Amino acid sequence: MSRIKSIQEKLGRFSLKKERKRLQRNVKTFSIEKASTIGVVYNATNRNDAETVKKFVQYLREERKDVLSIGFIDSKDSSDMVKPHLNYVFFDKRNLSKGLVPKGNDVENFINKPYSILIDLNIDDCFPIEYISSLSNAKFKVGAKGSYRDGACDLVIDIEENNKMEYLIIQVKHYLKMIKN
Repeated sequence: MSRIKSIQEKLGRFSLKKERKRLQRNVKTFSIEKASTIGVVYNATNRNDAETVKKFVQYLREERKDVLSIGFIDSKDSSDMVKPHLNYVFFDKRNLSKGLVPKGNDVENFINKPYSILIDLNIDDCFPIEYISSLSNAKFKVGAKGSYRDGACDLVIDIEENNKMEYLIIQVKHYLKMIKN
């Protein structure tokens, strides 16, 4: 990591720590059957991962869930890569402050919406996704074990044996179906 990026991330972490203190969440466990709204946050830089998430969102919509996904594209201009449309929101480096904090109406709306479940499909460290996931107003947060997700998510899933997004999605479906409430 470059020295400048390191300083930017430290500024962002300071901002996140300050915002996290203000966060008031009413944690409640939801099964996939009982959830009405689901938010999905992920790194959309890799097209294969973006397609995998698209299929997962389609699956959730077939289960009659109100789903919104937000993907971060690690590029200065993602407009040539993807076109935002219903249920899929994207942001890129242009939507980051100097401290790498995501900004904009789409990001704010996503963070503030009280989803029944927030599913963090991020596997690697990505500060903009960490920021959104950590500050989300979702009632129940789910993600892969490790890094920031251990503190931000209410349910963490160990995918060490197969550290791929596809496997994480399979495990998320499995565990959210197991919950009885």
